[in-house]
Amino acid sequence: MFRNFLKITFRNFQKNKSYVFINLLGLGLALACCIVAYLNWEFAAKYDRNHVNHERIYKIQINKSVQEQNVPYGITPLPLGGQIKGKVAGISHNSRYMSDGLVLKKELKVFNQSIAFAEDDFFEMFTFPFKYGNKEALLDRSKIILSAQTARTYYEDEDPTGQIITLVKEDGTPLSMTIGGVLEDIPLNSSVSFNAITHWDNYLKIREFDRNDWKQFIGATFVMAESKGYPQNLQDDLNANYVAIQNEIRRDFQVNNYYLLQLTELGSHAEGLRANWLNEPPPPPAVVVPVIMAALLLLIACFNFTNTSIAVSSKRLKEIGIRKVMGGDRKQLIMQFLGENLILSFGGLLVGLVIAEFLVPAYSAMWDFLNIELDLLANPEIYVFLIGLLIFTSGIAGAYPSIFISSYQPVSILRGSVKLGGTNWFSKSLLGLQYLFTVIALISSLAFGNNAKYQSEADLGFRKDNIIGIRVEDQSQFERYFNLVSQMPEVEQLTGTAHHIGWWTYGRTLKSAENDVEAGMMNFSLNYHEVMDLEIQKGRYFQEDLAEYDRENSIIVNESLVEEMGWADPIGKIVKLDDTTNLSVIGVLKDFYMNGFFAPVEPAGFRLAEKDNMNFVVIRSAKPSAELKDLLEAKWYEVAPNTPFNGQFQENNAMEGTEYVNNNIEIMFRFLGMVALVLSSIGLYTLVSLNVIKRTKEIGVRKVLGASVMQIILLMNNQFFWLLFISSSLGAALSYFAIDALMSSIFSVYLAASLFTVIVPLITLVLMAVLIASVRIANSAVSNPVNSLRSE
Repeated sequence: MFRNFLKITFRNFQKNKSYVFINLLGLGLALACCIVAYLNWEFAAKYDRNHVNHERIYKIQINKSVQEQNVPYGITPLPLGGQIKGKVAGISHNSRYMSDGLVLKKELKVFNQSIAFAEDDFFEMFTFPFKYGNKEALLDRSKIILSAQTARTYYEDEDPTGQIITLVKEDGTPLSMTIGGVLEDIPLNSSVSFNAITHWDNYLKIREFDRNDWKQFIGATFVMAESKGYPQNLQDDLNANYVAIQNEIRRDFQVNNYYLLQLTELGSHAEGLRANWLNEPPPPPAVVVPVIMAALLLLIACFNFTNTSIAVSSKRLKEIGIRKVMGGDRKQLIMQFLGENLILSFGGLLVGLVIAEFLVPAYSAMWDFLNIELDLLANPEIYVFLIGLLIFTSGIAGAYPSIFISSYQPVSILRGSVKLGGTNWFSKSLLGLQYLFTVIALISSLAFGNNAKYQSEADLGFRKDNIIGIRVEDQSQFERYFNLVSQMPEVEQLTGTAHHIGWWTYGRTLKSAENDVEAGMMNFSLNYHEVMDLEIQKGRYFQEDLAEYDRENSIIVNESLVEEMGWADPIGKIVKLDDTTNLSVIGVLKDFYMNGFFAPVEPAGFRLAEKDNMNFVVIRSAKPSAELKDLLEAKWYEVAPNTPFNGQFQENNAMEGTEYVNNNIEIMFRFLGMVALVLSSIGLYTLVSLNVIKRTKEIGVRKVLGASVMQIILLMNNQFFWLLFISSSLGAALSYFAIDALMSSIFSVYLAASLFTVIVPLITLVLMAVLIASVRIANSAVSNPVNSLRSE
């Protein structure tokens, strides 16, 4: 019986090669996209779960009280981890952790690297498998452990254990260290990630920090509980014993309370967390959008499968009739057709796996935060997904055709009174849904392309063209480099500053009589606003003749802070900086978007930088940035031969992330749109062909009675035109709201989909559909009517 089933199945496939090819390709593409979406989702879902003890590891967090609300911070006081060590029941391990950007040098290989510092218990808590060496190397202050990627950078494929590598401090002082081991590749879906790691004491030594200095903050303090369950006793101990100590030392940063966050929850809380110095997971849209796109494409492929299955059923009418007459019941026929669909779906899955071998690495390469790969041996969980996907696909795509085809009555079939199915309301509805999804994808692609262009030309609130910022390590390096580049004729304007737009800010609470506001603070130089074209809306900027006074007593605020404070006239208002320093507002800067258009402009305050605290040289040139880079880099190595040139062009720094996201989403929707368009066009061609076959004699009669080819085309196109026009219009309306919802979840400033963005793809799609249908109808309409009427 099973042998006969296979014979019938493959004979049917042999007779309908084009049908089999279309569905294998369509299902293969859709299932490949589903595999990509699953791996992308799995990457985010398994964030921080690579650590064996992830359920018992917690990170200490801070709540700072602002306007009677808790504002969460990811940093902790430097001494806290040392103070609680071994003092709280139920806590087996703890480790402070900090990551810092330092130069790692081996002969001529000099690169900036992320160097982590951790305490003795770190490798007892976190799972980082060793490729060479062992975890004992962390206990030796003279040793450093490299990641596999870093080891390849400096030593290629050799084992570097025992070799000497130089860590260059910010002041240029070299620190020779012995390589104690090499870790396996660190997964990107980990909050804790670094290029190299060494003992915590080396951090205190390099930064020259007192281990009991409560004024300093670090990136993280981790603890590990002896058993699963929230360590409430630790939280109680922290709040009872260490809040008052911290607040007494740092009156400018008042802690409301401490709380604990499980390691696996760090990712879901990262978005609203201030001072988060750990890695962050992919943003929610980057996880949700691929799933939605893959689901849409799979539905389109399934609908196409259903319509083509019904369309070719006409070739099997006599088979069905004879099998029913010979005693076969409907259940057997349903199982036969479901089995055929399952085999075809399985073939589509195999094609999908082949396509996914190319699609997965291509998608992974699009995103810096992502590293996914299709490894069927290393990831057994994917088999559950693939089996479920196979059952779902074969069920959705094959259930209706199986039930529909098996419902034919044998008497009607053998009498010849059964007409071809396939152009009923169900098939037309499926075709309409295909075009609805297609128009959504095409409009989305165009909308994100237009948004990318709009945002690249939009005003950020500062000058980004021909501006380059170079980070310096200390005042001596600043003065030498500043003097060198000031003599270059290519330099139009030049300034030194403590903070530079696009790099970092520091958070402080600004209090006035009206309100308390958590603000991002930056310290600018006297002429920074001129170099960067920052616009003063009210009041004045810092003045050279009032520099000493302004440095101690003045502050400039942005428009968002004025709005948050509720000030009608901000000039002259007094704000208290963290309850310690009274400052007078002397000016209002126009809002500017520091890191592109992802987030709205937050309240900010600006103070005059100290003369001996310059962290950046900022240069404005009349020459294009690319031509200026080589000249500036040559000057840099005259000053700092052992430190890589770190200059960043403002146009890249400001908009790189925005363009990157826009372009990638546009590519994704363009791919979805093209595949959906091809599948929908095939589905349309199939249904039109079926309709033409059903009405062949009608076409012949109309031609005999004098109907022209154009009249026949218009007549037969009518039902498809209105179906596709209505479904595409509905898709266009849905896409307008869907695109706005998606863009608003990603950007704070964006170009909403315009009428042009919606209408052009809609009209193009409908015209293409009419053209496809017209060509197929015309092929039949131009034929000799004698051929179609001969059998009558």
